Amino acid sequence: MKKSFKTAHGASFVAVAMLMFVSLRAQQPPAQQPPAQQPPAAGAPAEGRGAEGRGAQGRGAEGRGAAPAAPAPKPLVPVATNTIAANPDAYYGQAVTITASVDQIFTKSSFTVDQRRVGSAPPPPRPTDVLVLVPNIQRPVDLKSYVTVMGELIKFDPAEVAKKAKDYKIDLPPEALAKYAGRPVLIATSVINDKFDDVAKRLPPPLNAEETEFQKVMRAVGPAAAALRPAVDSSNAEVAAKNAAILQKGFADTEAFWKPKKAEPTLWAQNARKEVEAVQAAVAAGKWDEAKAHAATVAQACGQCHGVYRERFDDGSFRIKK
Repeated sequence: MKKSFKTAHGASFVAVAMLMFVSLRAQQPPAQQPPAQQPPAAGAPAEGRGAEGRGAQGRGAEGRGAAPAAPAPKPLVPVATNTIAANPDAYYGQAVTITASVDQIFTKSSFTVDQRRVGSAPPPPRPTDVLVLVPNIQRPVDLKSYVTVMGELIKFDPAEVAKKAKDYKIDLPPEALAKYAGRPVLIATSVINDKFDDVAKRLPPPLNAEETEFQKVMRAVGPAAAALRPAVDSSNAEVAAKNAAILQKGFADTEAFWKPKKAEPTLWAQNARKEVEAVQAAVAAGKWDEAKAHAATVAQACGQCHGVYRERFDDGSFRIKK
């Protein structure tokens, strides 16, 4: 009897344990399964092939539809004229810089450069001079002087030159055209002479006494015009009145400068002065909406005149357009 009791008791204990185990398993949340992969849309690249298989999703900004970055400008390649002559095809289409002597001058905008031969070295087996065309040349170069020329090297062909320098008219003599046809030519954007003057750069002419005084007026008007609008927008009466006074005098001086010269800028300056005076009256009366309307017109007047009668030079300075 004791043995049967133990067996039955043990069996009951095992049954209870199994029931508890099953109950606990039922209470646990099911293990998360990976989401089913959706089939790719028609025309979409398949995934799962490394960097290439990820298609657009694996390529950073380009894959998200962003425009590819613009290519960096080509670096200038320093090269000698004899190196170009030995293998010109290696340099066609490249931006190069050449430091050499001015060997021959054809016109103001066309000359050749060549490395000078030292001592009694025999002449090279092929010509080593390079033709240089400078569409924007401002001042001439000196024969036999050293220059540093920078630009793009191409095979000389009038049609190709026209593509690279659209407003430039080749003025080479006929014999030079025939001699350099098919040979390297440098379309120069910069020519620095032995005085460190870039003769291809447009420099402003010197100011006369009247222009010097007018330049002072413009240098006062610019900052005042830039400060007037935010001062009016923020209802700052003190700052608005201060800059309006500068502009009122500046436009009166501008009107006086242009009156004996041209009617159009004279009228623009007169209208701008009247708008500033309207700003002054509105600020004094606390009518800020009126002041804002007139201040906007003042800013437009400056841009209108500058767009027609101001010229920018290559050194960043401005002059009156003649």
